Amino acid sequence: MPIKLMAASRRRPGLTRAEYFRYIEHYHGTVAREERFKITRYIQNHVIDGAFGVLSDTEHKNRAVDREGVVELSFDEFRDMLDTLEPQGVEQSRANQDGKFFADEPTNIIVMAEEVELPVSDPRPKFNPGLGEPGHGAVKVMQYIMRKPEVFPQDYYRLWRRAHDEAMAKSPYAREMFRKVVMNKRSRINDNDAAARAHFRMVDPPVYDLVVSITLDSMEQVGAFRQYLEAMLESDLDFADWSESFFLYTRPVRIIDDAAPKE
Repeated sequence: MPIKLMAASRRRPGLTRAEYFRYIEHYHGTVAREERFKITRYIQNHVIDGAFGVLSDTEHKNRAVDREGVVELSFDEFRDMLDTLEPQGVEQSRANQDGKFFADEPTNIIVMAEEVELPVSDPRPKFNPGLGEPGHGAVKVMQYIMRKPEVFPQDYYRLWRRAHDEAMAKSPYAREMFRKVVMNKRSRINDNDAAARAHFRMVDPPVYDLVVSITLDSMEQVGAFRQYLEAMLESDLDFADWSESFFLYTRPVRIIDDAAPKE
């Protein structure tokens, strides 16, 4: 079963955002290509902007404030992910040792996820000059939604889907501009995450059961997400702790993609 490992990080002290982006794309990305092990797809999402919590909060209640990047590592199966995080005969991979040079590692947040793509009204055409990579888009909104602890996970996913469908029905701009919507559902094997914790060196990270990825043409269209989010927050369905949730506007950067068309 395919599995994806998502890791959200913030830059280490002393680095500017530009230095963080340059390092993670051009140096760390090169390390990943040279030492890819069993990675089938590696996408870096560089954060352009974002918001933590909701406007009704009078102070930050979110433990995950500030993120500069979200990396997505895809594997054909869970065993391949373990072999990459803990390669046999290698005490520490170069990628494992490299994180300290750009990331504040104890604050990393990981989600082992299974993808579920949802239908959209107007999917991205294969030919889209000036609007990012053909078939990929120029902006990805990544929404981390915290489940209320009293809500059972399967009920949480069901309620989110109902709230999503209702919000889309109330959001004509979102229906027009959302090119792709993917539910990244926290896998049950995430509970067996010792290798990922060791690789990313996290310390007591918050747990997110759902990361929703929404592709748009450009930053000029992110108002469509705002319209959708406001409709979502007005829902009577009570399943999420929105103060502990956050969203990021990101620029996707493709590092490794076996499924990508050949140039």
